[in-house]
Amino acid sequence: MKIQIEEYKDQIVDYVTVERIKKSLIRRYERVTESKWTRYFIITSIIQTIFAIVFIARVLDRNNRAANRFNNESQDIEDYRCKTINSDRIQNIIGENTVFLIFNIFQLWFCQNAIFNQNTIQIINIAVINYLCALFAIVQIVEIDIWTKNANNCLPGFDYHAIIAAYEVPLIVIVVICATLQVFFTWKLYQQFGWNIYKKIGADLRMQRIYRTMLIFVMLLKIDLFFMNYLAIEGCIVTRPGRSNQNLSEGLYYFHVCITIIIVFLQLLVWHSLRRESSLGMKIFIGAWIVCIADFVILLVDSIKPSSEESWYFFTSFIAVGIVMGLITLLWSIFLLRNFGKGLKPHLSRQSHLETLPMQQTSNPTDSSTPQRIGRWAIDD
Repeated sequence: MKIQIEEYKDQIVDYVTVERIKKSLIRRYERVTESKWTRYFIITSIIQTIFAIVFIARVLDRNNRAANRFNNESQDIEDYRCKTINSDRIQNIIGENTVFLIFNIFQLWFCQNAIFNQNTIQIINIAVINYLCALFAIVQIVEIDIWTKNANNCLPGFDYHAIIAAYEVPLIVIVVICATLQVFFTWKLYQQFGWNIYKKIGADLRMQRIYRTMLIFVMLLKIDLFFMNYLAIEGCIVTRPGRSNQNLSEGLYYFHVCITIIIVFLQLLVWHSLRRESSLGMKIFIGAWIVCIADFVILLVDSIKPSSEESWYFFTSFIAVGIVMGLITLLWSIFLLRNFGKGLKPHLSRQSHLETLPMQQTSNPTDSSTPQRIGRWAIDD
């Protein structure tokens, strides 16, 4: 009898799991195909991702071939410093290309997540992020141009040409075009989702303000999930002891390694604190996040070099953006903390039934004989 009960429980668990996944997929499909603007937005993001990956892969292949050629032809060079600086720089550029490629995959998920959760704030920021990506691509052009000139001067007879017009320029063009299209789609989606949000939480302006604050903070956490973690890991690689163009002391380096580990746990802490409205957890996050920002400031100061030959502009720009992102996240965490205890907590728990939309009425509102079910809205429904 006991064995039969256990088997029955296992079957129920399997059934519920399959049903949850199935209904979740159906809901995602319905959200993506809800209107022509949601479809256009997703199609544009897919096209951008495909073309960006192809163009970045071409750039990555070119830079790998350039690095291999330089390393092979510079084996007998006497100027060790010149060889090391140029070898490190091209490896840094290859790392940038890899980051760009991974980020475009993340951006595709970010777009789909914004549509599925109907997060207007997140959708607006996608267009802004795309333009920032175009700026980072321009910075990469500057980086490869500096490396080409320095490598040709360092190694007589190297005579390397990057052919930027055939590699980086198409990438910038496709990113700018897709970003511009998404700006137009964003306006249409803002109108569509704005009405949906009104139906979820009603006309209470105070609750709408709290809801917007929460949406912005959740969006920042999603961006930080990729951006801050990668920046911290990249900092560990770039500033490791022994590199020719880094002056970070060994103590500060290991301090940064500790910060890199702490960032992961901080993100888990803040999600938990947000859902439970834990003031203590949010205060711990705010205090530790300030330390993380201070660590990035140290990295920024270390990345600034007296000459363009030693400077790595992409990493410096990356850190600067990371500091700004960290400060914005810090500011919004304070805003969110001030909203705790003002009616937000009952709405932060995830819904127990995937098929139930937030604030969806399950009975006829005009029929007083049937009880009304109070709807809920979640962080990401």
